[in-house]
Amino acid sequence: MRYVGIFLVCLSSIAFEIFLVRHFAITNWSEYGYWVISMAMAGYSVSGVVLCLFGSAFLRRAEALFFALPVAMLLLLSGGYAALGLIPFNPLELQNEVLWAGQLVNIGKYYLALFPFFFASGLYVGLSFLAGQENIPKVYMADLVGAGLGAAALLFCMSLAHPFHVPLFLLPPLVLAALTSLPPARLAARAGLAGLALLVAAGAGLVVLERNNAAFSQYKPVSVAMNVEDNRVLKEVRSARGYYQLLSSYLERHDPDLSNNYELLGAGGPPPALGLYRDGERLVSLPRQGAYDTGYLNAALDSLPYVLRPQARVLLAGGRGGFRPREALELGAQHVDTVESDPVLLSIVLAHGPAKPPTSYALRLPLADAVGDEGADAGAAALDPALDPTANPAADPASGVAASALKYPPPPRRLLAPAAAFAPGRDAPTGTATPPRLGSPLVLAAGAEAPYSLVDVSPEFLDQGQANKYLLTSEGIARLFAALSEDGLLSLPMGISELPVYALKAAATVREGLRLAGVADPSAHLLVVRSSFTARILASRRAFDAADIAKARAFAAERSFDTPYFPGMDPAGVEIYNDLPPVSFESGSADAPARTPANGDGPPAARDALMDDLSASLQRGQTDSSSFRFFNLAPSTQDRPFFHEIIPLSRIPQALSRLELLPRQEIGYLVNVAVLAQAAVFALVVFLLPLSRRRGMGDLGHGELLAGFGYFLCLGLGFLFVEIVLIERFTFFLNDPSLAFALVLSAMLIASGAGSAFSGRFVPRPRAGIRLACGVAATLAAFSGLLLPRLLDLALAWPDPAKVALAVAVAAPLGFFMGMPFPLALSTYRGARSPFIPWAWSVNGALSVVATPLANILAVSYGYSLVFFASLGLYALAGLLAPTRPGTPPAP
Repeated sequence: MRYVGIFLVCLSSIAFEIFLVRHFAITNWSEYGYWVISMAMAGYSVSGVVLCLFGSAFLRRAEALFFALPVAMLLLLSGGYAALGLIPFNPLELQNEVLWAGQLVNIGKYYLALFPFFFASGLYVGLSFLAGQENIPKVYMADLVGAGLGAAALLFCMSLAHPFHVPLFLLPPLVLAALTSLPPARLAARAGLAGLALLVAAGAGLVVLERNNAAFSQYKPVSVAMNVEDNRVLKEVRSARGYYQLLSSYLERHDPDLSNNYELLGAGGPPPALGLYRDGERLVSLPRQGAYDTGYLNAALDSLPYVLRPQARVLLAGGRGGFRPREALELGAQHVDTVESDPVLLSIVLAHGPAKPPTSYALRLPLADAVGDEGADAGAAALDPALDPTANPAADPASGVAASALKYPPPPRRLLAPAAAFAPGRDAPTGTATPPRLGSPLVLAAGAEAPYSLVDVSPEFLDQGQANKYLLTSEGIARLFAALSEDGLLSLPMGISELPVYALKAAATVREGLRLAGVADPSAHLLVVRSSFTARILASRRAFDAADIAKARAFAAERSFDTPYFPGMDPAGVEIYNDLPPVSFESGSADAPARTPANGDGPPAARDALMDDLSASLQRGQTDSSSFRFFNLAPSTQDRPFFHEIIPLSRIPQALSRLELLPRQEIGYLVNVAVLAQAAVFALVVFLLPLSRRRGMGDLGHGELLAGFGYFLCLGLGFLFVEIVLIERFTFFLNDPSLAFALVLSAMLIASGAGSAFSGRFVPRPRAGIRLACGVAATLAAFSGLLLPRLLDLALAWPDPAKVALAVAVAAPLGFFMGMPFPLALSTYRGARSPFIPWAWSVNGALSVVATPLANILAVSYGYSLVFFASLGLYALAGLLAPTRPGTPPAP
């Protein structure tokens, strides 16, 4: 049996599937890529149906097909990949009520481009099961081990080549699969076939390298930046986390949220910057090497926490590319620790080095007193000792090393900077800033030497990594809150320009986090200030007093910011500077009627929908507004870490009627629903179509057919449910989604392959082996569901090697026992009942397509724990439905 060929084909197939997820994330948006890929993978199931209907014809030609299919896959991979770039898909038009139909046609073209490759791959594996039905456990082992190593290998290859050229690495396994399956013939004929395979591979490689047609979507931010005259790509990093580009153009600027009247404040605009992009999306700004003026801080929304807690010991979650640590020091911080979650971002920031000191400290009262040029010059030398030739000989111009080329020093060396602008005649306070480090703010906060008086989350941080969403859960808030000093402050940003209700959910999550931390009345510890684009939610360890509230309101009023919530507020007496009307999907209108002025004259008064809802919910406990009625604004939790998926299933029809109002963050959830609906219909077709030739199923009766369908349904859903939950749990634990994906997927698939090989000893009594494996798998799932979240919490501060070992130790045993039931069941259908084998393969594949969107929808609605316990029930049910071979003694 050609186990090597199965191994190589499955390695290449799973790698291409994962590559396509990354490809769509780069060239378009990953939400739509998932839609396309999930349905293209239906090729696996269709191949099983074809083999079920015409298996005998394929078996007669098996020797030739085992060679021809990998060769065909070379052409289908390269041709399908090149075709993707020719399809004019525009995801923005999919949200347009006039243009959406044309984009569905384009999605259909994507299906046609990708379906043939997965069909051929499924045909190869299904035919291998048919031809090797006497050794099914070994066939399945080769399948799973190939898939597991393919997933890990693809992630490694992403760091070696440009993302548009990664498919080149997928061609050699297919060539080797063909060469190891040369049909028996004369030497000359075999040499000719081998030469044909190599020639096809060379042509496929040429297409991938020169004719791939891949490009960034014109609607991605990086396309705009790269079309600017004199734009330069300063750095490029390829990794499994993404494709990073550091760009320089005159459009790139630091992006703080500034007051609309910053010029009247004498603050000046934001400084020029470099733009760092990941997969075409803007990730963060980096300071240019020249000097810049920090006067813009006087007009920045993010400066308020430093007004309320001066001389703070600060933890920054995200350093805004290096801008934020310096800003914190300028605003008076005494000590600043910075944590980044993205290792590529951190390496670029550290290699980029600090910019020159600011040219002035033009901060106006009440932030600080103004200083003259002499103070500025003194501060410039103090900001970075490396810039003072007397303090660091390497910075001496005579040494030939430019100050701008200096890097961050390695820990534990510290950078000194003026704590804030200071008045002449007063001692100049100094603060320290440690170099940014990699990790989770939750871990760093819990292990800090001393409590922090301010934990400041940057606006970009929550979007810089999948694991960062756990910061904005009730448990995450409680952890950060516990790390604060007695009068400490937690500052969280939330964008409100698209849907203001996101700030409502953030406030509800913070309130629940404070309750978990033991705060009796969280509403007295919360204060919210906003601009037109961003809301800052402040949570204080002690209740906000009158002085805090007065400072915050004065700060906001001077800069035309709004204060939609503070303890003891009377909404009727609060002036509104930035109109924020409610977004209503119930009324069919984006804008609710505005209030009229008290005297009845003049234009309608400004609205603050966020103020209305926050004051009602936090002060009076009322949640009867349209925002709470329509959206799911329950607090985000570690078990339900979904912040943006706020549309309940019952409200989807209304949301679709106003699709143009939905931000892109909500589209992913709707795509899950669309995929689930399509996949469910497809699974039903896969079930019914082979029944049109039921006589070809041998002596299987209706009851056995239904029981067999139910059995493989349970396995298809149960395996994916466990896999999805473990990947999500370890994304939080490892703070690295790529590593979590690679570890869990590879460990589970390789261990499942080992379990499949082990199951061979139960082939004489398959039902006993199935029930043993399902029983152990269900027991392990139960223990994992009950104990794993707590175990991961306790081990969150472990060193990385120990964390990796724990991830493998949890995933591998589950994978081992979950790899046994499928091959044991297939082994019961040998001989006259063998047409059921490809049908079972197709059912399992179809239900795997169903499992991913179903698991995501269940997790959003009810939490990952329910998904995990559902897998327990599915494996228990599979044990009850376990098939057996006729004539086999019943299992005890």
